[in-house]
Amino acid sequence: MAKIHEQLTLEGFEAVLARTEDPKERRRVIMAHEALSNEMDAIGYLHAGFCQASLPHRKPKDETAPWVRNNGRYQLVVRPGILPLRDGTVLDVGVPYGAKARLIMIYLQTEARKTRSPHVDLGPSMSAWLRRLGLAPTGGERGNYKPVREQVLRIARCEFTLRTTTGNSSAEISDQRLIDGIKLWRDDEDTPDLFRTGGEWVRFVRLTQSFFEHLMEHAVPLDEHAIAKLKNSALALDAYVWLVHRLHRLDKQTLVPWHALSQHFGSVSEHRVLAFRLKEALKDVMAVYPDANIEPTSKGLVLRPSPPAVPSNKHLILRPAAIRG
Repeated sequence: MAKIHEQLTLEGFEAVLARTEDPKERRRVIMAHEALSNEMDAIGYLHAGFCQASLPHRKPKDETAPWVRNNGRYQLVVRPGILPLRDGTVLDVGVPYGAKARLIMIYLQTEARKTRSPHVDLGPSMSAWLRRLGLAPTGGERGNYKPVREQVLRIARCEFTLRTTTGNSSAEISDQRLIDGIKLWRDDEDTPDLFRTGGEWVRFVRLTQSFFEHLMEHAVPLDEHAIAKLKNSALALDAYVWLVHRLHRLDKQTLVPWHALSQHFGSVSEHRVLAFRLKEALKDVMAVYPDANIEPTSKGLVLRPSPPAVPSNKHLILRPAAIRG
């Protein structure tokens, strides 16, 4: 993909696009052109822990079982929660999954980081909020209302455990809810009645104070233009945030084997299939992160020190003490 950026710089967008026939490659040329053209003034944020350990790509077979994902010295465990219903019953809510869950996580943490407040307003209507996520406000079985409604409720009700190995024989375990409370309101739009809640929707979300303070100190800046281009692929989003977090911290070339990557992006049993899928996803990632110095090889992914996706002068590092003051 680095060659595409060189060609765009030397020859121009129209010339490169004109001789590119493959539809996927044409899309990547357009993505690369837009990435080079952007001022990158739109910045999103995600907690560093979620850059290193990801949610499920698709709906788990057993939605009531905890989700476990490993990445080196990090282990993420997501435990499903419950949702009290209007009729007095309680519904088991599964773990969040897919690209939309990732967009919601980035949105909530970006708004909290930018406003310096754990209280996040999702907007006056569901359709308005969908547009802010970059999604079309569509209903029906293939629309965005139902899956987005579902994912935000899953995120709001689940619990997270992050285990970090700190030495040869020591580890730190942190149990954390991301969201301390939600305010439901009745959405009178013609939308699917998810979870039998009579059209109730989340209007306000309150992040837990401990997670909010940790987010303010450990937020990873992301290019929102890149997120928008990758919004339909959970794998591409995972690869992007992982590389954004890791590449600029490297001080030497590193080889990450495919079987190790499968611990983060897939499952051990399917690491050969994962390698193929990840190579394809990385073509899109490199189109929107042109400075990413990476090279897929037969043994794994070679990572080399790279400039950050968002230059340090484009964002402000905030500390919890400054916020409270």
